[in-house]
Formats: sequence, C-alpha cells, structure tokens
Amino acid sequence: MKIADIAKEAGVSIGTVDRVLHNRGRVSKETKAKIEKIIKDSGYKPNIIASNLKKNKSIKIGILIPKLSSEGGYWDMIYNGINRAMAEITQFPISTETREFDRTIRGDYLEKGKELINEGIDVLAMAPVVQSEAYQVIASLKDIPYAFFDSSLPEAHPITENLQNSYKAGWCAAKIMNVLNPDASKFVCLQMHSTAYNLQQRAKGFTDYFETKNVDIVNLVWDYKNKKELFLAFFDSVINENPDAAGYFIPNDATSKIAYRLKEKLSDKMPTVIGFDLLEDNKKGLREGVISVLISQQPENQGYNTIREIFQSQLLNQHNTTQKESIPIDIIIKENLPEG
Repeated sequence: MKIADIAKEAGVSIGTVDRVLHNRGRVSKETKAKIEKIIKDSGYKPNIIASNLKKNKSIKIGILIPKLSSEGGYWDMIYNGINRAMAEITQFPISTETREFDRTIRGDYLEKGKELINEGIDVLAMAPVVQSEAYQVIASLKDIPYAFFDSSLPEAHPITENLQNSYKAGWCAAKIMNVLNPDASKFVCLQMHSTAYNLQQRAKGFTDYFETKNVDIVNLVWDYKNKKELFLAFFDSVINENPDAAGYFIPNDATSKIAYRLKEKLSDKMPTVIGFDLLEDNKKGLREGVISVLISQQPENQGYNTIREIFQSQLLNQHNTTQKESIPIDIIIKENLPEG
C-alpha cells in the first residue's frame, strides 16, 4: 500500500497522511486515529530511502587516487571496488569524478585535489598518501566532507575510513618474523615512500615489537621511485652491508621486486621476506617460495565500503554507518593463497 492508497481509503489528502506519518502539523484526533488504523491494518512501512532522498540533492563524489596502473595494480583493485559499489546504486542521484595523481611528482597530489574541488564535488574520497599535500587539500575543502581509504592522517576528521590499523599490521609482521627466525639478531625494514603515513606506522609497529629484544632493525627508505635504474644499485648495497640479516620486511607493494633480487644475490641463504598485498607478482613470489608471508589489505573492499558509507551517510542521512580501521589483517602464506 502506498501513501496515496491510505489517503484514498481515509478520504483525506496525501499531505494529511504525510503529517500523521511524520507527526507534524495539525490533524484532528479522529482523522489521525483513522489513518493510524489503516496503516496498522495494512502493514504499511514507509520507504525510508525515498523519504530521505527527498531531503537531499544529488551527490558528486570526487575520487583522488594514485595512478591506477602504478604499484602492481593495487590502486586499480581499489578502483574496481569503487565501481562495483557505484554499479549497485546507479538508480540514485550519485556520481563520481576521478583524478589520478603521480605520487612521485611533487605537487601533483595537490594539483589534482584542487581540480576536483573546482569540479563542484560534494564529497572527496581520497588516499592521503602524500601527507603535506593531503593536509593542503583538506584545508581547501572548507566545509566539504571527505573520506579516507588505504591510509589515515593524524589530526584529520574524515567521515569514514576504510583501511587497516597500520601499526598493528607492522607489529603482526614482526611477530611472524620472530616466530620464523627465533634466533636472529638483525632484520631489514625497507619503505618505498617517505611521505605515506601508513608505511611509517607499519615500520614503527615492526620496529617497536623488537624494542625489548636483542635484535637490530635496519630501517631504510627509498624515495626515488621514478629513478628505477638506481634502485638495484641501492638495494645491492643494502644486501652487501647486511649479510647477516635474517629477514626483510617490505611494508608496501615492492615485495616481489625485492624478494627476487634477494634470491638472485643470496640463492644459498635466502632470508625471510614479509610484505603486503595480493598483487600478481607477489602471489607468484609466494608460490615460488621467495616470499614467505603476505598481508592482505583487501583493496577492493576498501573502495567498495568507502562508496557505500558515503552513500549511506551523505544521501540517506544514516550517520551511524561510518567505520574506522575496518580492514582485517589477513595473513597469507603459500598454503592458503586463494586460487586465481
């Protein structure tokens, strides 16, 4: 039964039924009782979604994300999740505008963020992986709400976050490394981006775990990803300077690249390698035994959940749906690696 049917049966206007349903405006006791009885007898339930949509304009979501082809396809997986969520809500007045940035080019994050703001977006979904520029984008948003995926930022106030607790993920990796190498005295932790807060926190969690143990952690950062020809020379020097390192922790997408170089240089004494993300090259390394453990961040779910929660909070006024650090720490080894 629709509101129009209730109004017809009660012999009143649709507006009168609406006032009774929402308990607003003046309606006589007799008429109110009559309408309430019809509602009860018919089992009518208001369409909450339609009711909420009436109170909202259309929503344009800006998507600020690293180049989808970069980092082994990790960002493409997040974008697939975004598109999957959008496909489920195509009947609603919601759209997206996307800008891909190159995190190796200074200023590109800020430039692409400002482009989105100038497009007249209503919400910004962003990966705040370039800290200083992310803060500048947030400042430029003024009253426009924003959401995070992949990484968080200190002192920021997004309406939702879909990501792992990076510190705990690093701690977890250290605990596994310790179990696999109980008598080791040295491990290497190598980051590929100095500006990403989540990578900093993973490295911190890994290092803090060993703080009370007699273990040396060599923390290194390679921040010249656009100079690939120099990386192998840099990493070879790391191997040569740390021949006694029992394991390498790689808190980002470069796990397979580093693992295969270690195999090439140290085939007779392959160290433990623990890294992140079920990218194709990483899965290959896990199957072939050059990578010991991977931690999955469920990138597609990050993108999917971000859009769903923006939809619920900004279009349906369901403000209790937001999450923080919602992605579990999935431990993947060769034996439980998903097929495909």
